[in-house]
Parts: sequence; structure tokens; C-alpha cells
Amino acid sequence: MTAMENRLVYEHPLNKRIRTLLRIENLFGRLQHYSKSTDAQDMRLSVTLLIDLNELLKLSDTRTELARELERCQSALRALEGKPGVDTYKLKQILNDLNECIETIRDNDCQPGATLDRDELITSIKQKDSLAGGACNFDLPAYNFWLNKPTRARQKSLQGWQEDLAIIRKSTELVLSLTRSNAITKKETAEGGFYQQSIESGAPYQLIRIITSRELKCFPEISGGKHRITVRFMEQAETQNRPVQTEKDVKFELHFCVS
Repeated sequence: MTAMENRLVYEHPLNKRIRTLLRIENLFGRLQHYSKSTDAQDMRLSVTLLIDLNELLKLSDTRTELARELERCQSALRALEGKPGVDTYKLKQILNDLNECIETIRDNDCQPGATLDRDELITSIKQKDSLAGGACNFDLPAYNFWLNKPTRARQKSLQGWQEDLAIIRKSTELVLSLTRSNAITKKETAEGGFYQQSIESGAPYQLIRIITSRELKCFPEISGGKHRITVRFMEQAETQNRPVQTEKDVKFELHFCVS
């Protein structure tokens, strides 16, 4: 196992905007996994994930928030142009990606989720999926019919639904990638499993990342906001037991990420 493979990463957002983007990223990651399958049950999960994504986007004005994040990243990176030590080619490439996303997402014709909202089958599934054990064959014969269509026909439908949210996925990946890569990194020790640090007033931190070894027998619970972060390393030998704070000193890597 390589050094990278031996690491476990835990993240904690420091504002609502990044929290929403992390949720979107998580759903897209699961969707990518299940949508590759030709199994009908995996396709079922893919449809549920698409519905969850579309509903999450409606909880806040994600499109506008993403546009602002992209523009903020663009402004910060433009300030690096012409500075010594900067990889000009890579910087230009990232700025082009940002500009492409901004132009697309700011276009009035860009309405992520509109295709899903207009789809009669998706609407029917959404109504039944909210029930425990809903979306059974007797609830939705049309869904059962779709799930038993030839694989190519189902994949075509899934591809069309995913394309409806493609700009959200691309923009989210870009913002989070830039945020994670722009970090102040420190080696720290949680004495007796406890660590706390104040955050300077006005510090532009967006995300906290805790990186530990996979061999560690405990995990971090992270809490915090604008003024301080607290990390407690917890042990849980069996899932039926409540986690308890370890009494051991724990070494870890701490990243303060700025987008």
C-alpha cells in the first residue's frame, strides 16, 4: 500500500456554501458508481440519486452560489498571473475552465434540473420514492416497464438526465478541487485525543481537512466555525457501543483550505 493509499481524509465545511457543495459531490460520486452498471437495481439507485441531487439544488440557489464561487476563484487566480514561480500553462488552463463554467452557468438558458422536472416518469418516481418501501411494481408499473427495457435504452435515458446536471457537476468539482489544493498544512498532535485551535478573525478558510493513517484505531469528530475548531479523536471498538474519546496522543495532518 502506497503512502497515499494509507491515508484517511475527514472533512469539515466552515460555511453553508461549501457544505452544500460537499453534499452535491457525494451524490455525484455515488451516481457515477451506480450508473456504470447495467443491473436494473443499480439503475434504480441511479435514478434515486438523480432525484436527490435535483431536490438538493432546489433547497438553495445553487446555480447562483456556484457562479459566485467560480468568479471568486477566477479573481484569486488572475492575481497570480505574471508572478515568478507560477506555472503559466497550468494557470491558463484552470482559468479557461473557470471561464467556460461561468459563461455556461450565467447563461439564461442554463436551467439545471429543468429536464428532470418536466419528465413524467421522474415526477411519478419522486412522489412514490418519498414513502418507505415506495416505488414498488404495483405503485409504478411504468417504472417497472422502464427498468425492464433493453440496457441501451435505459442507459440513454440516464445519460440524458445526467447531462441535465452536467454543469453543476463540473463546476462543483472545479471549486472543490481548487479549494482542497490551496491549503495551509500543519502536523499536529491531539493530546489525550483532544485538539483545539482558534481561527484568526477574517481568515478566508472554507474547509478543514484532517488526514490520518488507516492504521489508526480511532477517528476524528470535528466541530467548528469562524472562530475556532475542535477535534476529538474517538474510539468505537463495536458499532453497538457509543464512541468514547481516546486517551492516547494522536498525530495527524491538518489542512486549512482556502478557495
